[in-house]
Amino acid sequence: MFRQQFSDRDMNDDQCLRRLRFRKDIMTELCNILQAELESQTLVMTALSVASKVTFALNFYATGSFQAATVDMFNISQFATYTSIREITDALYWRKANYISFPMTREKQLERQTAFLRITDFPRVQGVIDCTHLALGAPQQTPEQFRNRKGFLSLNVQLVCDHNRKIMEVDARFPGSSHDSFILHQSSLPRLFTGTNEDCGWLLGDKGYALSTWLMTPLRNPRSAGQVAYNESLTATRSIIEHTFGILKQRFRCLDHSGCAAVLT
Repeated sequence: MFRQQFSDRDMNDDQCLRRLRFRKDIMTELCNILQAELESQTLVMTALSVASKVTFALNFYATGSFQAATVDMFNISQFATYTSIREITDALYWRKANYISFPMTREKQLERQTAFLRITDFPRVQGVIDCTHLALGAPQQTPEQFRNRKGFLSLNVQLVCDHNRKIMEVDARFPGSSHDSFILHQSSLPRLFTGTNEDCGWLLGDKGYALSTWLMTPLRNPRSAGQVAYNESLTATRSIIEHTFGILKQRFRCLDHSGCAAVLT
C-alpha cells in the first residue's frame, strides 16, 4: 500500500493557521523556496513531497508536542517525521542570513531612530535587546551547563529587534546557565557599534546589562523626575522585545518550556 501524501493543501485556511501558524499563501511560498533543495530524487512512490515535509515540520514547531503527535496526526513513521523536521530545520537555518540582518547604512539608522522616537520619545535608538530561555532535551555532554536559574534545561538566546519587532540579530550558541551580559560581549554587537558606527545611537537593555556608550540601561535608583521619566521611557520602548518573545513562543510552542518537553538537539 502506498503512503497517502499529506500537506497544507489538504487543509483550509483556518486549519493552516491553527495547526501550522501560517496562512496557506505563506506555506506555498515556503515550499517554493525549499523545493529545489529538498525535492526527493528517488522515483519511489512513497517518497515524501516537499509540501508534506514542510507541513510535518511546521506542525511540530507550532504545537509544541514532540514528534509522536505529528506521527499520529499524519500517519507516518517516527523516522520519517524526524527526518522531515531535521531537513526543514537545516534548510531554514542555512538561509538565515537572507532574513536576519542588522543593516547599518545611514538610511536604516535614521529610519530606526525616527520610528523608535515616535513610540515614547526615546532618542537615537537602533534596537532593543534581551535574552530568553528556549527549552531543550538533555544534551549528552555537560547537561548541567544548560540548566538555567528557573531549573529547566535551555539555551539562553539573545535577540535584537527593531520597532516593527523584526529580528535583526540572534545568538543561540550558549547554554541556559550563561549570563545575558556574557552572551552580549561574545556576540557581534560590540564590533557592530564601534569604528564608523560608534556614534550611530544605542541599543536598549534591561538591568542585566552594564551601561556603555552604545547600550542604555535603566537607572537602579532614580531620584529626580527626569530620571524617573528616563526609566519609564526606556522600559516602555524596550517592552517591544518582550512582546517579540511572546509572539515567537505563542506561535512556535516548541520554543516554550510549558509547551514542549524536548526539542531537536
